[in-house]
Amino acid sequence: MSVLAKARIEHDRFLRFVNLFDRAVGTIEPLNRRVYFYSRFNTLRVYATDGCLTIDMHLGDVTKHFESFYVAPLDNIKLISRNANLDNVEILFGEKLEFFKGSEYLSVLHPLSRNPKKSGAFVPKVEVKSSELAHVVDVGSIISRSGQDILVGVINERFFALCEEYGHISIASMRLIMDPFMAEVPYETARHLMKALDIIRSEKLMIGISESTVGLKFSDGVIGVCAAETNEEADKVEKFLKIGKGDIILSTKMLKTGTSLCARFQRQNRGKGYFELSDQLRMGVISQSSAYEYIQPVECRTHVRVSIIPKKLNQFLTRIHEKSVHLNITKEFVIFKGKNAIFAIKR
Repeated sequence: MSVLAKARIEHDRFLRFVNLFDRAVGTIEPLNRRVYFYSRFNTLRVYATDGCLTIDMHLGDVTKHFESFYVAPLDNIKLISRNANLDNVEILFGEKLEFFKGSEYLSVLHPLSRNPKKSGAFVPKVEVKSSELAHVVDVGSIISRSGQDILVGVINERFFALCEEYGHISIASMRLIMDPFMAEVPYETARHLMKALDIIRSEKLMIGISESTVGLKFSDGVIGVCAAETNEEADKVEKFLKIGKGDIILSTKMLKTGTSLCARFQRQNRGKGYFELSDQLRMGVISQSSAYEYIQPVECRTHVRVSIIPKKLNQFLTRIHEKSVHLNITKEFVIFKGKNAIFAIKR
């Protein structure tokens, strides 16, 4: 059987590729758990997508350029990457796609595929820290769920991510000097991006925007995220980014304790959660058969009570890693404000 080309990949590089792609394409949709190998001149590249996010990276060198695309199940490739041995991986491209790693052998029959790559070219323009970007995406998407979109973009030289559900709004931001834009991104893709960024968090990233893509260039590859442009929420986002600190300062530890206990009670008994301020701070859950309340002394002249989802507020407080938050009460919202993040609840 003839072999078109060979590639030899170091163990650490191969393991990094598998871990990165595993997080980037997610685990929900089996059809997306595929990776595509192709060559560009004499370099071996690998590509995958979750249906919106795309990732394309340089994996190594090949002995000879080939025109075809080879497809392999990512979960099969994970099997040979998880072995404790540190052997390098040899890949043979021919009528079959073959992987050799020490005493292990994996072959993929009928591996040839059409070009799967999606369009969406972008020009990298501005350097961004992977860890900061991942944090913004993480905090800014905690309220949403599968099937929904989150809002991302740049306004007033701040990159932001925002989501809204059941009268709750979470928004996080970071300084980023770029032309303004705003787009909707699927929730699942936002979470995949955040997890992928965790793998490359120590690397220098360059971000760029095209008409339909938010792109990131890292050391040996690119990540593209499909983005449907919108300007419908621009005023809302700008308003939240300008919100100042309130007069009431609350201990994050205290709030986390209360929301955690309320979330646990709600998980066991269902019911509706609430947050109340008067001469005391009260967080509680009322179900059909029982009620739970967490009470702390707080100096507040305003009386306000709003419905909350304790679990979501707890997730927000856990992720911002701050000792205290400011409470800002407006006609429309009760707002928990951290340094670069906001959790707002409609009154």
